[in-house]
Amino acid sequence: MVSLTSTSSLLNCAVCAKQLNQPVTLSCGFTICLSCLPSKSAFEGSSFVCPVSQCTKESHLFGPDLFLDSTIQQVIKNDFINSTTLDDSVYNSATNALQCTIGNHLLEHPVTNHCGHTFCKLCLLQYKISNDACNKCQKRLPSYQFIQQQALNFLLNNLLNIFRDIPSFNNIEMARANQIANVSISFSKLNQLSYKNIPIYLSDFAVLPSQKLRIPIYTEQNRLLFQKSLIVCKEYQCLCLGIVSKDKTNKKGRFGTMVKITSIEQRANDMLVSVVGMDRFKVVGVNQESEDFIAADLDMQFENYQDLEHVMTNKNHWTERKMISPPSSPKTDAAVIPSMSVPPSSPPHSAGSPEPMYDALPSSTSIKLSNRVHDFISDLAHSTPSTSFCSTVEGLLGPVWLGSVQGLHGPLPPAENPVAMCWWAAVVLPVSNSDRYHLLETIPLEERFNIILSWINDLKSQWGNCRRTAINSATKVGL
Repeated sequence: MVSLTSTSSLLNCAVCAKQLNQPVTLSCGFTICLSCLPSKSAFEGSSFVCPVSQCTKESHLFGPDLFLDSTIQQVIKNDFINSTTLDDSVYNSATNALQCTIGNHLLEHPVTNHCGHTFCKLCLLQYKISNDACNKCQKRLPSYQFIQQQALNFLLNNLLNIFRDIPSFNNIEMARANQIANVSISFSKLNQLSYKNIPIYLSDFAVLPSQKLRIPIYTEQNRLLFQKSLIVCKEYQCLCLGIVSKDKTNKKGRFGTMVKITSIEQRANDMLVSVVGMDRFKVVGVNQESEDFIAADLDMQFENYQDLEHVMTNKNHWTERKMISPPSSPKTDAAVIPSMSVPPSSPPHSAGSPEPMYDALPSSTSIKLSNRVHDFISDLAHSTPSTSFCSTVEGLLGPVWLGSVQGLHGPLPPAENPVAMCWWAAVVLPVSNSDRYHLLETIPLEERFNIILSWINDLKSQWGNCRRTAINSATKVGL
Protein backbone atom coordinates (compact mmCIF):
# COMPACT_ATOMS: atom_id res chain seq x y z
CA MET A 1 0.00 0.00 0.00
CA VAL A 2 1.15 3.54 -0.78
CA SER A 3 0.28 6.68 1.17
CA LEU A 4 -1.01 9.58 -0.91
CA THR A 5 -1.55 12.16 1.85
CA SER A 6 1.73 13.94 1.08
CA THR A 7 0.31 15.03 -2.28
CA SER A 8 -2.74 16.88 -0.91
CA SER A 9 -1.01 20.28 -1.06
CA LEU A 10 -0.96 19.97 -4.85
CA LEU A 11 -4.64 20.90 -4.86
CA ASN A 12 -3.97 24.40 -3.53
CA CYS A 13 -4.73 27.48 -5.61
CA ALA A 14 -1.67 29.11 -7.21
CA VAL A 15 -2.97 32.54 -6.09
CA CYS A 16 -4.60 32.26 -2.67
CA ALA A 17 -2.76 29.04 -1.65
CA LYS A 18 -6.01 27.62 -0.26
CA GLN A 19 -7.77 24.42 -1.33
CA LEU A 20 -8.97 24.88 -4.91
CA ASN A 21 -12.60 25.87 -5.25
CA GLN A 22 -14.09 25.78 -8.75
CA PRO A 23 -10.66 25.23 -10.38
CA VAL A 24 -9.77 27.05 -13.61
CA THR A 25 -6.53 26.22 -15.44
CA LEU A 26 -5.03 29.14 -17.35
CA SER A 27 -3.10 28.73 -20.60
CA CYS A 28 0.11 29.44 -18.66
CA GLY A 29 -0.42 26.07 -16.92
CA PHE A 30 -1.34 27.32 -13.43
CA THR A 31 -4.64 26.36 -11.79
CA ILE A 32 -6.51 28.88 -9.64
CA CYS A 33 -9.89 29.32 -8.01
CA LEU A 34 -12.53 30.89 -10.22
CA SER A 35 -12.92 33.62 -7.61
CA CYS A 36 -9.17 34.44 -7.93
CA LEU A 37 -9.54 35.15 -11.64
CA PRO A 38 -9.94 38.86 -12.46
CA SER A 39 -13.43 39.79 -13.58
CA LYS A 40 -14.09 40.27 -17.28
CA SER A 41 -14.40 44.02 -16.83
CA ALA A 42 -10.90 44.09 -15.34
CA PHE A 43 -9.19 42.98 -18.54
CA GLU A 44 -11.63 43.50 -21.41
CA GLY A 45 -10.10 45.92 -23.89
CA SER A 46 -6.70 45.80 -22.21
CA SER A 47 -3.87 43.39 -21.56
CA PHE A 48 -4.64 40.56 -19.18
CA VAL A 49 -2.39 40.47 -16.12
CA CYS A 50 -2.06 36.93 -14.81
CA PRO A 51 -2.83 36.79 -11.07
CA VAL A 52 -0.19 34.06 -10.58
CA SER A 53 3.05 35.71 -9.41
CA GLN A 54 5.20 32.85 -10.79
CA CYS A 55 3.74 33.17 -14.31
CA THR A 56 6.24 34.26 -16.98
CA LYS A 57 3.92 34.09 -20.02
CA GLU A 58 3.51 37.32 -21.95
CA SER A 59 0.05 36.42 -23.23
CA HIS A 60 -2.85 34.11 -22.40
CA LEU A 61 -5.56 32.47 -24.49
CA PHE A 62 -9.20 32.81 -23.57
CA GLY A 63 -12.48 31.36 -24.72
CA PRO A 64 -14.62 33.81 -25.06
CA ASP A 65 -15.11 32.15 -21.65
CA LEU A 66 -12.98 30.04 -19.36
CA PHE A 67 -14.55 26.86 -18.05
CA LEU A 68 -13.78 24.86 -14.95
CA ASP A 69 -11.02 22.25 -15.22
CA SER A 70 -13.08 19.04 -15.41
CA THR A 71 -10.17 16.71 -14.63
CA ILE A 72 -9.11 18.56 -11.47
CA GLN A 73 -12.76 18.84 -10.48
CA GLN A 74 -13.01 15.05 -10.71
CA VAL A 75 -9.81 14.63 -8.68
CA ILE A 76 -11.23 16.88 -5.94
CA LYS A 77 -14.68 15.28 -6.04
CA ASN A 78 -13.39 11.69 -5.79
CA ASP A 79 -10.93 12.74 -3.08
CA PHE A 80 -8.58 9.84 -3.89
CA ILE A 81 -5.59 12.10 -3.39
CA ASN A 82 -6.30 12.24 0.37
CA SER A 83 -6.55 8.46 0.73
CA THR A 84 -4.10 6.87 3.11
CA THR A 85 -3.79 3.73 1.01
CA LEU A 86 -4.17 2.78 -2.63
CA ASP A 87 -6.92 0.14 -2.67
CA ASP A 88 -8.95 -0.97 -5.69
CA SER A 89 -11.57 1.76 -5.38
CA VAL A 90 -8.96 4.51 -5.14
CA TYR A 91 -7.00 2.93 -7.97
CA ASN A 92 -10.03 2.79 -10.29
CA SER A 93 -11.09 6.33 -9.36
CA ALA A 94 -7.63 7.70 -10.13
CA THR A 95 -7.21 5.87 -13.44
CA ASN A 96 -10.62 7.07 -14.63
CA ALA A 97 -9.89 10.67 -13.66
CA LEU A 98 -6.43 10.75 -15.25
CA GLN A 99 -7.27 9.25 -18.64
CA CYS A 100 -6.72 10.89 -22.01
CA THR A 101 -9.85 10.26 -24.06
CA ILE A 102 -8.02 10.80 -27.35
CA GLY A 103 -5.28 8.23 -26.83
CA ASN A 104 -7.20 5.97 -24.40
CA HIS A 105 -4.37 5.85 -21.86
CA LEU A 106 -3.13 7.66 -18.78
CA LEU A 107 -2.34 11.31 -19.35
CA GLU A 108 1.21 12.17 -20.40
CA HIS A 109 2.36 15.81 -20.54
CA PRO A 110 -1.20 17.09 -19.95
CA VAL A 111 -2.42 20.35 -21.51
CA THR A 112 -5.78 21.90 -20.65
CA ASN A 113 -7.88 23.76 -23.22
CA HIS A 114 -9.89 26.87 -22.36
CA CYS A 115 -12.98 24.60 -22.45
CA GLY A 116 -11.64 22.87 -19.32
CA HIS A 117 -10.81 19.49 -20.87
CA THR A 118 -7.33 17.98 -20.62
CA PHE A 119 -5.44 15.76 -23.05
CA CYS A 120 -1.88 14.59 -23.68
CA LYS A 121 -0.03 17.20 -25.71
CA LEU A 122 1.02 14.72 -28.40
CA CYS A 123 -2.45 13.20 -28.62
CA LEU A 124 -4.00 16.65 -28.96
CA LEU A 125 -1.51 17.68 -31.65
CA GLN A 126 -2.34 14.59 -33.68
CA TYR A 127 -6.06 15.02 -33.10
CA LYS A 128 -5.92 18.68 -34.17
CA ILE A 129 -4.69 17.73 -37.66
CA SER A 130 -8.08 16.27 -38.59
CA ASN A 131 -10.37 17.89 -36.03
CA ASP A 132 -11.07 21.45 -34.98
CA ALA A 133 -13.38 20.76 -32.02
CA CYS A 134 -12.83 19.22 -28.57
CA ASN A 135 -13.87 15.56 -28.60
CA LYS A 136 -15.72 16.03 -25.29
CA CYS A 137 -17.64 19.29 -25.66
CA GLN A 138 -17.22 20.23 -29.36
CA LYS A 139 -15.91 23.70 -28.49
CA ARG A 140 -13.31 25.08 -30.88
CA LEU A 141 -9.72 23.98 -30.25
CA PRO A 142 -6.78 26.40 -30.21
CA SER A 143 -4.44 26.49 -33.20
CA TYR A 144 -1.84 23.77 -33.71
CA GLN A 145 0.91 26.32 -33.10
CA PHE A 146 -0.61 27.37 -29.79
CA ILE A 147 -0.98 23.75 -28.61
CA GLN A 148 2.66 23.10 -29.57
CA GLN A 149 3.83 26.00 -27.40
CA GLN A 150 1.28 25.57 -24.62
CA ALA A 151 2.48 25.08 -21.06
CA LEU A 152 1.66 21.82 -19.30
CA ASN A 153 -1.00 21.74 -16.61
CA PHE A 154 1.45 22.00 -13.70
CA LEU A 155 -0.88 20.52 -11.09
CA LEU A 156 -1.83 17.45 -13.11
CA ASN A 157 1.70 16.93 -14.41
CA ASN A 158 3.09 16.94 -10.86
CA LEU A 159 0.32 14.60 -9.72
CA LEU A 160 1.04 12.21 -12.59
CA ASN A 161 4.76 12.23 -11.79
CA ILE A 162 3.94 11.14 -8.23
CA PHE A 163 1.60 8.38 -9.41
CA ARG A 164 4.16 7.09 -11.89
CA ASP A 165 6.31 6.08 -8.92
CA ILE A 166 3.55 3.66 -7.92
CA PRO A 167 4.23 0.32 -9.70
CA SER A 168 0.59 -0.48 -10.46
CA PHE A 169 0.15 2.89 -12.17
CA ASN A 170 3.48 2.72 -13.93
CA ASN A 171 2.50 -0.56 -15.59
CA ILE A 172 -0.80 0.68 -17.03
CA GLU A 173 -0.85 0.87 -20.80
CA MET A 174 -4.24 1.00 -22.51
CA ALA A 175 -4.83 0.60 -26.23
CA ARG A 176 -3.89 3.64 -28.28
CA ALA A 177 -6.26 2.97 -31.16
CA ASN A 178 -7.01 6.64 -31.71
CA GLN A 179 -3.42 7.75 -32.14
CA ILE A 180 -2.39 8.69 -35.66
CA ALA A 181 1.36 8.18 -35.27
CA ASN A 182 2.77 5.12 -33.55
CA VAL A 183 6.40 5.54 -34.64
CA SER A 184 8.70 7.48 -32.33
CA ILE A 185 12.19 8.85 -32.69
CA SER A 186 14.68 10.50 -30.35
CA PHE A 187 17.00 13.46 -30.83
CA SER A 188 18.55 13.33 -27.37
CA LYS A 189 19.43 9.67 -26.74
CA LEU A 190 22.39 9.70 -29.05
CA ASN A 191 23.28 6.10 -28.34
CA GLN A 192 20.19 5.12 -30.35
CA LEU A 193 21.23 5.89 -33.89
CA SER A 194 19.44 3.21 -35.91
CA TYR A 195 15.71 2.93 -36.59
CA LYS A 196 13.71 0.35 -38.51
CA ASN A 197 10.83 0.82 -40.93
CA ILE A 198 10.45 4.58 -40.44
CA PRO A 199 7.93 6.38 -42.72
CA ILE A 200 9.67 8.92 -44.96
CA TYR A 201 8.02 11.69 -46.97
CA LEU A 202 9.52 12.34 -50.43
CA SER A 203 9.88 15.95 -51.58
CA ASP A 204 11.14 17.65 -54.74
CA PHE A 205 14.17 19.13 -53.01
CA ALA A 206 16.48 18.55 -50.06
CA VAL A 207 15.56 20.14 -46.72
CA LEU A 208 18.45 21.30 -44.54
CA PRO A 209 18.73 21.39 -40.74
CA SER A 210 17.29 24.64 -39.29
CA GLN A 211 15.58 25.41 -42.62
CA LYS A 212 12.02 26.72 -42.34
CA LEU A 213 9.52 25.98 -45.07
CA ARG A 214 5.85 25.31 -45.75
CA ILE A 215 4.48 22.12 -47.26
CA PRO A 216 1.11 22.40 -49.07
CA ILE A 217 -1.30 19.48 -48.72
CA TYR A 218 -3.93 19.80 -51.46
CA THR A 219 -5.66 16.43 -51.87
CA GLU A 220 -7.19 13.85 -49.57
CA GLN A 221 -4.59 11.35 -50.79
CA ASN A 222 -1.78 13.73 -49.81
CA ARG A 223 -3.43 14.29 -46.42
CA LEU A 224 -3.55 10.56 -45.76
CA LEU A 225 0.07 10.23 -46.91
CA PHE A 226 1.05 13.08 -44.59
CA GLN A 227 -0.67 11.43 -41.62
CA LYS A 228 0.93 8.11 -42.52
CA SER A 229 4.35 9.77 -42.38
CA LEU A 230 3.97 11.34 -38.92
CA ILE A 231 6.60 10.49 -36.31
CA VAL A 232 6.37 11.20 -32.57
CA CYS A 233 9.23 12.83 -30.68
CA LYS A 234 8.50 12.50 -26.96
CA GLU A 235 11.38 14.43 -25.44
CA TYR A 236 10.49 17.58 -27.38
CA GLN A 237 6.74 16.81 -27.37
CA CYS A 238 6.32 17.40 -31.08
CA LEU A 239 5.35 15.66 -34.30
CA CYS A 240 7.99 15.16 -36.97
CA LEU A 241 8.43 14.11 -40.58
CA GLY A 242 11.38 12.43 -42.21
CA ILE A 243 12.00 14.07 -45.59
CA VAL A 244 14.18 12.81 -48.43
CA SER A 245 14.46 14.49 -51.82
CA LYS A 246 13.15 12.50 -54.76
CA ASP A 247 15.71 10.85 -56.98
CA LYS A 248 15.50 8.44 -59.90
CA THR A 249 18.17 6.24 -58.36
CA ASN A 250 17.78 3.84 -55.46
CA LYS A 251 16.85 5.67 -52.25
CA LYS A 252 19.28 3.53 -50.27
CA GLY A 253 22.25 5.64 -49.26
CA ARG A 254 20.33 8.91 -49.63
CA PHE A 255 20.51 11.56 -46.92
CA GLY A 256 17.46 13.30 -45.52
CA THR A 257 16.38 15.52 -42.64
CA MET A 258 13.99 15.05 -39.74
CA VAL A 259 11.76 18.11 -39.51
CA LYS A 260 9.58 19.36 -36.67
CA ILE A 261 6.02 20.41 -37.47
CA THR A 262 5.58 23.89 -36.00
CA SER A 263 2.12 24.85 -37.25
CA ILE A 264 -0.73 23.68 -39.48
CA GLU A 265 -3.15 26.00 -41.24
CA GLN A 266 -6.44 24.51 -42.35
CA ARG A 267 -7.85 26.12 -45.50
CA ALA A 268 -11.14 24.50 -46.52
CA ASN A 269 -9.97 21.08 -47.76
CA ASP A 270 -6.31 22.11 -47.95
CA MET A 271 -3.55 22.26 -45.34
CA LEU A 272 -0.39 24.32 -45.13
CA VAL A 273 2.17 22.62 -42.89
CA SER A 274 5.05 24.69 -41.49
CA VAL A 275 8.19 22.76 -40.55
CA VAL A 276 11.75 23.41 -39.41
CA GLY A 277 14.68 21.08 -40.10
CA MET A 278 16.31 19.34 -37.13
CA ASP A 279 18.88 16.56 -37.63
CA ARG A 280 20.01 14.56 -40.65
CA PHE A 281 19.68 10.85 -41.32
CA LYS A 282 20.93 8.35 -43.87
CA VAL A 283 18.69 5.74 -45.49
CA VAL A 284 20.33 2.32 -45.09
CA GLY A 285 17.48 0.16 -46.37
CA VAL A 286 14.15 0.59 -48.17
CA ASN A 287 11.30 -1.74 -47.16
CA GLN A 288 8.42 -0.10 -49.05
CA GLU A 289 8.36 2.50 -51.80
CA SER A 290 5.79 4.53 -53.73
CA GLU A 291 5.93 7.76 -55.70
CA ASP A 292 5.82 10.07 -52.66
CA PHE A 293 6.58 7.77 -49.73
CA ILE A 294 9.03 5.14 -48.51
CA ALA A 295 9.30 3.04 -45.35
CA ALA A 296 13.00 2.81 -44.60
CA ASP A 297 15.67 1.77 -42.13
CA LEU A 298 17.85 4.73 -41.25
CA ASP A 299 20.81 5.91 -39.21
CA MET A 300 20.64 9.33 -37.55
CA GLN A 301 23.55 11.68 -38.29
CA PHE A 302 23.91 13.98 -35.27
CA GLU A 303 26.11 17.03 -35.07
CA ASN A 304 29.34 16.81 -33.11
CA TYR A 305 28.73 17.65 -29.43
CA GLN A 306 31.87 19.76 -29.31
CA ASP A 307 30.73 21.89 -32.26
CA LEU A 308 27.61 22.69 -30.21
CA GLU A 309 29.33 23.36 -26.89
CA HIS A 310 28.34 27.04 -26.86
CA VAL A 311 24.65 26.30 -27.41
CA MET A 312 24.04 23.11 -25.45
CA THR A 313 21.14 22.95 -22.99
CA ASN A 314 19.09 20.04 -21.73
CA LYS A 315 15.72 21.48 -22.78
CA ASN A 316 15.68 22.42 -26.45
CA HIS A 317 17.04 21.04 -29.69
CA TRP A 318 20.18 22.82 -30.93
CA THR A 319 18.20 24.56 -33.70
CA GLU A 320 16.20 26.38 -30.99
CA ARG A 321 19.03 27.25 -28.60
CA LYS A 322 20.77 30.53 -27.92
CA MET A 323 24.43 31.14 -27.25
CA ILE A 324 25.40 30.46 -23.63
CA SER A 325 28.80 32.14 -23.66
CA PRO A 326 29.77 35.69 -24.63
CA PRO A 327 30.71 35.99 -28.33
CA SER A 328 34.32 36.79 -29.02
CA SER A 329 33.56 38.94 -32.05
CA PRO A 330 32.30 42.49 -31.52
CA LYS A 331 30.20 42.20 -34.70
CA THR A 332 27.70 39.82 -33.17
CA ASP A 333 24.84 40.74 -30.89
CA ALA A 334 23.87 37.27 -29.70
CA ALA A 335 21.91 37.00 -26.49
CA VAL A 336 23.97 35.87 -23.53
CA ILE A 337 22.42 33.67 -20.88
CA PRO A 338 24.02 32.07 -17.82
CA SER A 339 26.68 29.50 -18.53
CA MET A 340 25.76 25.85 -18.22
CA SER A 341 27.79 22.72 -17.84
CA VAL A 342 29.27 21.43 -21.09
CA PRO A 343 28.18 17.90 -22.04
CA PRO A 344 30.64 15.11 -22.84
CA SER A 345 32.78 15.58 -25.92
CA SER A 346 31.02 12.67 -27.58
CA PRO A 347 27.73 10.89 -26.93
CA PRO A 348 27.54 7.39 -25.47
CA HIS A 349 27.73 4.58 -27.97
CA SER A 350 25.85 1.35 -27.48
CA ALA A 351 27.17 -1.99 -28.63
CA GLY A 352 25.68 -3.20 -31.88
CA SER A 353 24.76 0.21 -33.25
CA PRO A 354 26.77 1.85 -36.03
CA GLU A 355 29.63 4.10 -35.09
CA PRO A 356 28.55 7.74 -34.91
CA MET A 357 29.81 9.87 -37.78
CA TYR A 358 31.13 12.94 -35.96
CA ASP A 359 33.76 15.53 -36.71
CA ALA A 360 37.17 14.44 -35.48
CA LEU A 361 37.93 17.71 -33.67
CA PRO A 362 36.02 20.86 -32.73
CA SER A 363 39.06 22.81 -33.95
CA SER A 364 39.29 26.58 -34.10
CA THR A 365 39.42 26.15 -37.87
CA SER A 366 35.62 25.76 -37.90
CA ILE A 367 35.26 29.04 -36.02
CA LYS A 368 37.62 30.78 -38.46
CA LEU A 369 35.71 29.44 -41.45
CA SER A 370 32.44 30.44 -39.80
CA ASN A 371 33.79 33.97 -39.33
CA ARG A 372 34.60 34.19 -43.04
CA VAL A 373 31.05 33.23 -43.99
CA HIS A 374 29.61 35.56 -41.36
CA ASP A 375 31.75 38.44 -42.63
CA PHE A 376 30.58 37.82 -46.20
CA ILE A 377 26.91 37.93 -45.15
CA SER A 378 27.55 41.06 -43.06
CA ASP A 379 29.27 42.78 -46.00
CA LEU A 380 26.27 41.98 -48.21
CA ALA A 381 23.96 43.51 -45.63
CA HIS A 382 25.93 46.78 -45.65
CA SER A 383 26.30 47.01 -49.44
CA THR A 384 24.25 49.11 -51.82
CA PRO A 385 21.30 47.12 -53.21
CA SER A 386 21.94 45.90 -56.73
CA THR A 387 19.64 46.09 -59.76
CA SER A 388 22.01 45.37 -62.61
CA PHE A 389 23.55 41.96 -61.85
CA CYS A 390 22.62 38.72 -63.54
CA SER A 391 19.41 37.02 -62.39
CA THR A 392 21.26 34.59 -60.14
CA VAL A 393 22.51 37.30 -57.81
CA GLU A 394 20.27 40.25 -58.60
CA GLY A 395 19.08 41.92 -55.40
CA LEU A 396 21.43 39.89 -53.22
CA LEU A 397 22.74 42.95 -51.41
CA GLY A 398 21.68 45.49 -48.82
CA PRO A 399 19.89 45.63 -45.48
CA VAL A 400 16.49 45.01 -47.10
CA TRP A 401 17.74 41.64 -48.35
CA LEU A 402 19.09 40.70 -44.89
CA GLY A 403 15.87 41.79 -43.22
CA SER A 404 13.88 39.70 -45.65
CA VAL A 405 15.87 36.49 -45.19
CA GLN A 406 15.96 36.94 -41.41
CA GLY A 407 12.20 37.27 -41.44
CA LEU A 408 11.97 33.94 -43.25
CA HIS A 409 14.82 31.95 -41.72
CA GLY A 410 15.56 33.57 -38.37
CA PRO A 411 18.35 35.93 -37.30
CA LEU A 412 21.87 35.66 -38.65
CA PRO A 413 23.66 33.29 -36.23
CA PRO A 414 26.85 34.48 -34.52
CA ALA A 415 30.07 33.16 -36.01
CA GLU A 416 30.81 31.45 -32.68
CA ASN A 417 27.94 29.06 -33.42
CA PRO A 418 29.48 27.39 -36.51
CA VAL A 419 26.85 24.66 -36.93
CA ALA A 420 23.99 27.16 -37.09
CA MET A 421 26.06 29.52 -39.26
CA CYS A 422 26.76 26.72 -41.73
CA TRP A 423 23.14 25.70 -42.27
CA TRP A 424 21.75 29.25 -42.20
CA ALA A 425 24.14 30.33 -44.96
CA ALA A 426 23.32 27.22 -47.00
CA VAL A 427 19.62 28.07 -46.87
CA VAL A 428 19.89 31.75 -47.87
CA LEU A 429 22.62 31.67 -50.53
CA PRO A 430 21.37 31.28 -54.14
CA VAL A 431 22.62 27.81 -55.06
CA SER A 432 21.03 24.81 -56.75
CA ASN A 433 19.17 21.98 -55.02
CA SER A 434 21.94 19.58 -56.03
CA ASP A 435 24.52 21.82 -54.32
CA ARG A 436 22.43 21.86 -51.15
CA TYR A 437 22.08 18.08 -51.21
CA HIS A 438 25.86 17.74 -51.57
CA LEU A 439 26.20 19.78 -48.38
CA LEU A 440 23.55 17.67 -46.65
CA GLU A 441 25.53 14.47 -47.23
CA THR A 442 28.85 15.99 -46.10
CA ILE A 443 29.60 15.04 -42.50
CA PRO A 444 32.69 17.01 -41.28
CA LEU A 445 31.81 20.60 -40.42
CA GLU A 446 35.03 22.02 -41.88
CA GLU A 447 34.32 20.36 -45.23
CA ARG A 448 30.83 21.85 -45.22
CA PHE A 449 32.29 25.32 -44.69
CA ASN A 450 34.73 24.77 -47.54
CA ILE A 451 31.78 23.92 -49.80
CA ILE A 452 29.94 27.10 -48.72
CA LEU A 453 33.07 29.20 -49.28
CA SER A 454 33.36 27.73 -52.79
CA TRP A 455 29.79 28.90 -53.41
CA ILE A 456 30.76 32.36 -52.19
CA ASN A 457 33.77 32.45 -54.53
CA ASP A 458 31.51 31.45 -57.44
CA LEU A 459 29.10 34.25 -56.55
CA LYS A 460 31.92 36.79 -56.39
CA SER A 461 33.15 35.58 -59.78
CA GLN A 462 29.66 35.98 -61.26
CA TRP A 463 29.42 39.50 -59.83
CA GLY A 464 32.78 40.37 -61.37
CA ASN A 465 31.69 39.08 -64.76
CA CYS A 466 28.42 41.01 -64.51
CA ARG A 467 30.26 44.23 -63.67
CA ARG A 468 32.69 43.79 -66.56
CA THR A 469 29.84 43.05 -68.97
CA ALA A 470 27.95 46.16 -67.78
CA ILE A 471 31.05 48.36 -68.15
CA ASN A 472 31.82 47.02 -71.65
CA SER A 473 28.21 47.54 -72.74
CA ALA A 474 28.23 51.11 -71.43
CA THR A 475 31.51 51.84 -73.23
CA LYS A 476 30.17 50.56 -76.56
CA VAL A 477 27.15 52.86 -76.47
CA GLY A 478 29.28 55.80 -75.45
CA LEU A 479 28.02 56.24 -71.91
